[in-house]
Amino acid sequence: MDSAIENRASPTLTKVETFNNFSLLFCTTPNAHVQECLRLALRILHVIEHVTRPDGNPTQLKIGLSSGPFTTALIGLQSPRYSLFGDTVNTASRMASSATPCCASSPFIHISPSARSALGAEDERELLDELAGGRELVLDKQCTTQIKGKGLMQTSSLHCIL
Repeated sequence: MDSAIENRASPTLTKVETFNNFSLLFCTTPNAHVQECLRLALRILHVIEHVTRPDGNPTQLKIGLSSGPFTTALIGLQSPRYSLFGDTVNTASRMASSATPCCASSPFIHISPSARSALGAEDERELLDELAGGRELVLDKQCTTQIKGKGLMQTSSLHCIL
């Protein structure tokens, strides 16, 4: 995954931390952050396409995306580390934890209401065409989803029609 992040087309995406099976990234592109994050998510899925788990099954990821304000801080004195905090970070985590595990051939990215509205309807079709890569990608209409700690939310998903 690090190679996909480091070799990205946009220098506005930064990985802040990875712990367990979770990576936290942020984007500083004000008007195109959702597009940049979707591009990176699909690139990461492509990179791990041939990585298998010890049991021989393909690696799958759960990907969630949210948009909004957050706070940053250096944590710790002995081994300080940079971290992000706030409802946006929590919502992105919840989008990932409630997402369907996916791989490059069948992507699924769970999208919060704030990220969906930041994407903008006029950008959707052009972005989907760009990201499709021979597949038929669909950005679902919002549906009501139960999100742990949040209640019912109108979430969306980017996925492939097989």
